[in-house]
Amino acid sequence: MKKFISGLALISLIFSYSCSMSSNAKRMIASVGIGCAAGLAAGAIYDESQRKRDTKDKSNNFQRQITSTLQMEKKKPQNKGKIVGLGVGCLAGVGAGFYLNTMYDNMSEEMGKEGIALEKVAGADGETQALLVKMDGGISFEDGKADLKGKGKENVDKIAEALAAYPETKVNVSGHANRTGKEDLNVTLSKARAEEAKSALSEAGIEDNRFQDVKGLGSSKPTPGLKPEDGANRRVEIEIVPKKG
Repeated sequence: MKKFISGLALISLIFSYSCSMSSNAKRMIASVGIGCAAGLAAGAIYDESQRKRDTKDKSNNFQRQITSTLQMEKKKPQNKGKIVGLGVGCLAGVGAGFYLNTMYDNMSEEMGKEGIALEKVAGADGETQALLVKMDGGISFEDGKADLKGKGKENVDKIAEALAAYPETKVNVSGHANRTGKEDLNVTLSKARAEEAKSALSEAGIEDNRFQDVKGLGSSKPTPGLKPEDGANRRVEIEIVPKKG
């Protein structure tokens, strides 16, 4: 019964979340988000002996429905070039791994057009536990500066669009520097770069409570394959993780 009540509460959340959206976005949230809430409530009406098996079957079927729905939405002319997301309640309904994998599949094409690389980060169980966004020079900084350049700002706006479409995620932002000068100055500079990217995401509509960690790592983690002093290490990386609880 608790699951059933939770499902009803989630439906309410979904509709409140969709109020400010376009009619097309509202239909998307309704078709996908309500299904997530219904999936959570479904277990309450099964006998305990059958619940685990039925819940697994229902979850797998619902995941296929979500994939199919997203594919159809992305094919619509009005959605060309847009990130089509999932509604509130879906994370609990389908699981973190599937949620992030769906986000990855949905984001990759559009992000790739902007020169933004997206990587899956797997946990010990092999499930996707985070997505790492790398700008490939899109977010880049001049030597000794933390100002976000024009192309970098455009890329941040695209990332903000994706984060808005997947509301049940949080963000870790890390700033980096190339290895020149004193490391304490590199750490300060890299933190300023991370804060600059955070501010740009905030200006694009991402709420403060979505940011989990914002830090500067100095020159301690150069891009794989690059020398520590290479200027391409002046960058910001964004890690997308599922909300907990």
